[in-house]
Amino acid sequence: MRKTRRRRGTHSTACLCPEPSWYRPDNFKKLPGQLGHAYNRLVRRDRKTGALSLRMRISRHPYFVQLREQAGRKRDFRPEREKLLDAIVPLLVSTVDRATHIDTINLSKMAWQLSEKDSEGNVIRKVTVPRVCRLLQHMMEFGLLALPEGVTWDPFNRKWFPKHVVLTERLWKMIGVDLDKLYAEQAEQVAAEAAGWITRDEHGQAEEISVKAARRRWYEKMMHATLVRRREAALKGKREKKLKALAEQPYDDRAYAMSVHLIRTLPKDELHALSPEQFTQRVRSHLYQLDLGLERESGPPDYH
Repeated sequence: MRKTRRRRGTHSTACLCPEPSWYRPDNFKKLPGQLGHAYNRLVRRDRKTGALSLRMRISRHPYFVQLREQAGRKRDFRPEREKLLDAIVPLLVSTVDRATHIDTINLSKMAWQLSEKDSEGNVIRKVTVPRVCRLLQHMMEFGLLALPEGVTWDPFNRKWFPKHVVLTERLWKMIGVDLDKLYAEQAEQVAAEAAGWITRDEHGQAEEISVKAARRRWYEKMMHATLVRRREAALKGKREKKLKALAEQPYDDRAYAMSVHLIRTLPKDELHALSPEQFTQRVRSHLYQLDLGLERESGPPDYH
């Protein structure tokens, strides 16, 4: 037997949150139509105590036994993963978009929502983000979730975006909704969102676009919004770093750096119209606006 220095660690490998759960808060509006019916099939409320509990354990559906080998598995999910699956489906149904059946994924927020909390909302037992990621991957393998079209690699932030999944017809069937009614409500929702959801043909007549086209427009909109938000966040971080470094410098150096910045950014005609005194005042004004003015030191040098 080969000798090795590997030893079993002393840390616990037990699941941090073996009993995850999520139910819609009382202040949330009731889900309309078949979405509300789907949620009510998954969750029930005790009429006497008002306590919420699962009506349906989606993990015990025969579908998982029938397609186990096709999904590349030999055994059932472990009990902890089954309970996470039972808890995450009501959350997905509650947050899905009515027009496209797209669910925007915020993994850290989803993990926090599924974690066990005390009466004050503090997390007692934490559901980790990798645990949620692995479960979503298994749901895709079984065909309950679908990967979106148009996922793009953002080289600036080195991430894939946007992050969202589509709830498939298979999942709706397992829950037990009326698909005809569900798709009719989906079509109504698409038609109701006139801004961006309705196109006009060559004769100028209003034309309702398909669900696939609506999803494609939603993808493009989300990709653009995500890209803009990430660019803004990156630029804001760089700006804050520059301001922090500038704040640590003496007033002379701050004024000089602001002078260089104004020379680079102000229009040429505006620069030519400023006298030396006006330009100096402009420099001081900008420093004051950034909280980098006179109050940081005993006093500025006299340029006059």
